[in-house]
Amino acid sequence: MKMLKLFVESFFVSLIFNLIGNNGFKLNRFWTPAYWTWTLAFTLAIVVAALLIRVRLKVLWIHWQKKYPQLQLFRSGRVQTNSLPKSELVWAILSTSLSLLMLYLCFIFLIAFVRSGSTYMLFINYLFHYTPFVATGCLVYVSYVFIGGQLWWLTPTNALALFSDLLPEKIVPVEKVVTILPPSALDKSIPIGSLYDVLYLQARFDLSSLRKDAVRMFDVPFYFSKKGKKQVVLIDGTRLEADHFLQELETRGLDKWFFRISSTCRVNMMHIRFPISPNATQLEFRKEVFQSLRLKMTAMEIGNLLQVTEWMRKEKKLKDFLDDVHNLRHKGWDQLIPLN
Repeated sequence: MKMLKLFVESFFVSLIFNLIGNNGFKLNRFWTPAYWTWTLAFTLAIVVAALLIRVRLKVLWIHWQKKYPQLQLFRSGRVQTNSLPKSELVWAILSTSLSLLMLYLCFIFLIAFVRSGSTYMLFINYLFHYTPFVATGCLVYVSYVFIGGQLWWLTPTNALALFSDLLPEKIVPVEKVVTILPPSALDKSIPIGSLYDVLYLQARFDLSSLRKDAVRMFDVPFYFSKKGKKQVVLIDGTRLEADHFLQELETRGLDKWFFRISSTCRVNMMHIRFPISPNATQLEFRKEVFQSLRLKMTAMEIGNLLQVTEWMRKEKKLKDFLDDVHNLRHKGWDQLIPLN
């Protein structure tokens, strides 16, 4: 039914498109054999393009599933593209639209080549009068499919949904109900997308109990090191000398959580909002962290410290961290760590 609906919709779009002339609609074309030939050809082109878009979405879905394992990208028969970083989705839409447009124009050039007359004049005339309509329609339809997360229809899940009524009842697969317990701070490993929520729920920030000689690493958003001077910034924005803080983290295997965002500053990635693009230029704290820091720091100061420097991006340090983050462990996150 969906294929039939796609064909009918494509046919009506093709009917209208092929009536467009250089100076408006040419209704007299409706009665010519050439009009119906082009209408059918354009209909098939739209159907093929629609299927290719869904194939592309399925390929990207597999790629995203490997790149963002912490995200649930498939639910209720659709790819949940709204969970992706915006830049990733925009890149996917634009690259798919451009690829389809290039393929379509190559086909148009071949038609212009075999027709009588100047090939280049025919092709340029088509580019001038028709390409804006085709490009706009292509971009709109690709955006519609990708944002809606509509995979191509011949997947095992969708095939089962379409033909389950035709299967004998005894061979219809029955899904087992499995109770999945939410992650706990006691777990050896927690998905990075859930780590902050689990730890924050276990032991929220208590500004009244912050000490000056020893702190939890979870209460330290920033660590600074410059010319032998080492400092930490506590969750309330207070700066303290911390000559041995990083060494203490290293002995506990927690130092890798402090990502070097610039030459002098490291940021506690437990506090950062995920997912993160490997090419991100700016990190973002979770709401509770940002609000606590605002007690003694301005929003501009915090934002400047969360900018990923050009050198770090060039060296792909953030990408290296994201590739390794699933191997990091949080054991010891709530222990008091001596600063000096």
